Amino acid sequence: MGLNGMEMLSKMKHLSEVNNMKQVKPSSYALFPGYHCPLMGAMLTIKEIDNSVMVVVGPDECAYYTQLATSGGTMKTNGCQIVSVVLDQHDITFGCQEKMDEAFEELMDEYKPEAVYIVTTCVVEVTGDDVDSMAAGYQLKYGLPVMVVHAENFKTDDHLPGIEHTLDASINLMKEQTVTDSVNVLGLRLGSFMKTEVCRYLNENGVKIGLMLPGKASAKNIEEAPAAKCNIVVHPVGLPLAKAMKERFGTPYVLFERYSDPERIMRCYSEVFSILGKKIPDVFEEKQQEQMKKIENIRNILGGKTYISGNTALCNYELHSFLVNRLDAKPLLLQISDLDEDSLEFRKEILSKCDPYVTRAANIGALGYLYPHLLPDFNIGAGNSMEMRKYGIVSVRMLMAYNTLGFEVCDMILDAFVKADEEAKMSNGGKHHGIM
Repeated sequence: MGLNGMEMLSKMKHLSEVNNMKQVKPSSYALFPGYHCPLMGAMLTIKEIDNSVMVVVGPDECAYYTQLATSGGTMKTNGCQIVSVVLDQHDITFGCQEKMDEAFEELMDEYKPEAVYIVTTCVVEVTGDDVDSMAAGYQLKYGLPVMVVHAENFKTDDHLPGIEHTLDASINLMKEQTVTDSVNVLGLRLGSFMKTEVCRYLNENGVKIGLMLPGKASAKNIEEAPAAKCNIVVHPVGLPLAKAMKERFGTPYVLFERYSDPERIMRCYSEVFSILGKKIPDVFEEKQQEQMKKIENIRNILGGKTYISGNTALCNYELHSFLVNRLDAKPLLLQISDLDEDSLEFRKEILSKCDPYVTRAANIGALGYLYPHLLPDFNIGAGNSMEMRKYGIVSVRMLMAYNTLGFEVCDMILDAFVKADEEAKMSNGGKHHGIM
C-alpha cells in the first residue's frame, strides 16, 4: 500500500510557518535515498590530505562503514591513511584512553604522519570521553598537530557538519606567513574550482590559487594557508574556518557561493578584486548587462510557470529568490535541509511573492506521491523521472553546476529553464498545467 499524497500535503507546513528544522515535516519517515552522517563528511575531506592519518574512534559498525567506503571507487583514500580504534563494551564503560594510547603509538611508528585527525563518532560523544585532552597530550608527546573532529550523527541531519568541523579544526595546522598575491578556496564540496569562470579570471589577472579545502592538499599546504591575501568561501561549511583565520591571521574573506543573481555575483567579484587591490575587469559590467537583458526575455516565457525543487549544487534559497523575483516562477514545494540565519533575507524575498510547502530533503521516493496533487511544470534536482513523465512534469537539468561559479551560473540556469520549457511544449502540446 502506497502513501497518500493528499494526506502528506495536509500535514506539511508552508515556508512562512517554520522557523527551525524541527518544525519541518518529512514527506515520510522512511527516507530514500536518505542522508550520510558527519563521519562521511569528515572522511571525504581528510582522505585528500597527504601525509595525514585519520583515526576513527567508535564501534565496529563505524569502522566497517569507513573501511568499506574508502576501499575503492571515487571515495578511495588519496594520500591519507585511515585507521580505526574499535571500542568494545569495556571501553564504553571505563573509557578508551588506554586503547587510544596503544593505537597512537602504533600509527606513529608505522605511518610517521605530519598531522593526525581524530574523528569521534556517536558512542564516544555520548559516553563523554575527553578526546580533546587526549589529542592535546599526543600533540605534546609526539610533536605534531593532532586535531579532533566531532562527527556525532544524533545532532545533525546530514554529513555537512563533518566537513565543516574538519575544516575548522585544520586551523591548528596553520602558521603565520608572508602574505602573497593568492587566494584560498574554502568549502568546495564537489566539482573542480579550476574549471570555473572565477578561477579563469583570477588567473588572467595574475592571482594564484593557494589552498583548496576540501580538495587535494597536504599538511604543508594547510600550514601555509595564511599566505593568501583573501579567502573565497564558496559554501557555508567553509565559513567557520574563514572567520577563525580572519581572527587569528587577519585574512579577509568573501562569501561567494554559486549565486544565481547577476547583481549579487557582481558584488562578490567587486569585493574580491578590491581586497586583492586589482582593477575589476571591464568584461564583468558587460556580462551583468547582457544577463539582465536575457532575464527579461526569459521572464516573458517562464513567468507564472510552477516548479518543485530538491537540494541543488547551487545556493538553495538564493536560487529560489532569483527564480521568484527575477523570472516570476512559482515554487510549489521546496525540499530543504536548513533554516539558518544566513538564508533569512533570501527566505523573506521568496515569501514576498509566494509561500511554498517545505519538507525535509533526501526523500525522492515519497515525493513521487505528491506529483499528481501539485502538478508542477518543472522539477529541479533529483526525482522519479518515470513518474514525472506521467504527469507532464519536466526536469530542469543543470548537470555542470558543480563546476560553475560566477556569471556562468546565471547563464546555466537560464539556459536550463529555456530548454526544459521547450521540452515541455513538445511533450504537452504547449499546455502547462501547474497550479498557481
